[in-house]
Amino acid sequence: MAENPIRTLVSLDDGIEESAVRAALPTDPGIQVVGFLRGVEESWTTLQESPTDLLVIACSGYSERALSLIGGTAREHPGMPIVVLSQSSPDGFLSRLFEMGADDVVRLPESPERVKFTLQKVVARRRAAAAAEGSGHGSMICVLGPKGGTGKTVTSSNLAVALASAGKRVAVMDLDLQFGDLALCMSVRPETTIFDLASSPGTLDAEKLEAYLVPHESGARVLVAPTRPDQASVITVEFLREVYAILRATYDYVVVDSSPGFTAEVISAIDASSHICMLGMLDTLSLKNTRLGLETLDLMGYEQERIVLVLNRADSRVGISDEDVMRIVGRRPEIRVPSDVEITRSVNDGKPIVLSRPKTEGAQSFVRLAETFMARSAPTSTAEPAAEEAPAKKPTRLQLLARRH
Repeated sequence: MAENPIRTLVSLDDGIEESAVRAALPTDPGIQVVGFLRGVEESWTTLQESPTDLLVIACSGYSERALSLIGGTAREHPGMPIVVLSQSSPDGFLSRLFEMGADDVVRLPESPERVKFTLQKVVARRRAAAAAEGSGHGSMICVLGPKGGTGKTVTSSNLAVALASAGKRVAVMDLDLQFGDLALCMSVRPETTIFDLASSPGTLDAEKLEAYLVPHESGARVLVAPTRPDQASVITVEFLREVYAILRATYDYVVVDSSPGFTAEVISAIDASSHICMLGMLDTLSLKNTRLGLETLDLMGYEQERIVLVLNRADSRVGISDEDVMRIVGRRPEIRVPSDVEITRSVNDGKPIVLSRPKTEGAQSFVRLAETFMARSAPTSTAEPAAEEAPAKKPTRLQLLARRH
């Protein structure tokens, strides 16, 4: 550790004494503190300009400034480990820290030995994940619909099967943790679920995760939602981030069937994804919500070229023209899925239409969707760095939160 010290930047929030933080930090050659900074703006500027391996944020208790710094760092520097030192943890603060992107939290006062262990553990975990990603970084497609009933599960299942049929290694997971229907839609028995995985003892790795994936006849592997709504509380955002990283390191494509709305779990999937599949339907309410969803992604700094817009029931005669769609949503859909009774029958049969009726127009629309993502994800190695640079041109979460306060 002494040959490669962990360059640590310490950000001090208002209300906490620097002496209390110094007393908790280890005096170890493996931990090199590059600076103590007071306030979000100074910390953020230094983080952009100075080589840093670890960000430590110290606060006295609940702090929106600390949360905004964590959120901005997690977005702009996704590989940066973040540890929070807090003198108190009011109700809800701990969960908010992890939701925004903190890797670990230490309650002060604490011994330097314990703090040293936490810092080294967090950095080692991040470096191990980066090494795993370096051996193969698959694409992750988050299927979004701001409200329920837009066809997320049908789209996710057929997209996963179409990718698997093209010879790709595919994992598809159900992120609707309370009322997920992916297992039913793909007719797989939920013998093991994400709840069982989260509840199992020991650390999470690729071999362990693989044992909890249910095989599908197409060759895709399915991570099933909990069988009861009350089990959803066991699955944390921090746990989901680990799952995403391992799946992307193991599979060519990861398809995530999200829940309605922009919950903490959905935001974590958006942050980890390489592409978004945004769904809408041919009615004014759905199109309005689709537009709001696209605007939210834009505010989060998500590049438009990584989003594929899919219009479900696109041939319905409801008095809405292509020009109306363009006017309401602000862009034209890349894929149009017809209103096909065969799609409904395939859902009732529990067999994606791509497998059951591959020659129908509905099946072919999902095949075109898979081909669209395969074309966009082909240059993965060059596309990823650009994704980190682009947010500088748009408001980051840090800037958005700063504006609110």
